[in-house]
Amino acid sequence: MINMRHTGIYVKDLTRMTSFYRDVFHMHTICEEVEQADALIEDLFRTPGARVKITKLITEQGKASGTGDMVELLELAVPEKEAQASLKSIAAGLHIAFGVRDMEATCAAVVAHGGRLATRVHDMGNGNLCCFCRDPEGNWLELIARRKA
Repeated sequence: MINMRHTGIYVKDLTRMTSFYRDVFHMHTICEEVEQADALIEDLFRTPGARVKITKLITEQGKASGTGDMVELLELAVPEKEAQASLKSIAAGLHIAFGVRDMEATCAAVVAHGGRLATRVHDMGNGNLCCFCRDPEGNWLELIARRKA
């Protein structure tokens, strides 16, 4: 079974965009300005020292159901000399995250159907595995699976 987890939107001004989504869509904060700087982020942006600040917001419906209806706002920070190359990798401005049961099988299916893997599978240390890939037209997809015991 696969489920839609969130849509990630890469933003330039995290504070402003957080206010926009909160005020316009009456979204609730799950986490705000959490910094992530790890192997996944460096792998994704192909830049040592890359980091993101993340705010996650959820609609009233998502809050009530406990699943989906989430927006993940990401503000990228990279060393100045690496900025242009890193920003090219997110030119589309968003990614869609899918919850999957079998990471290996899903990665194989992405490739078999004309997509490509953009990162290796990363153990996030919170019980989740994560991998970024691209569909056949280059759109960003994030795959998230619970680590098998």
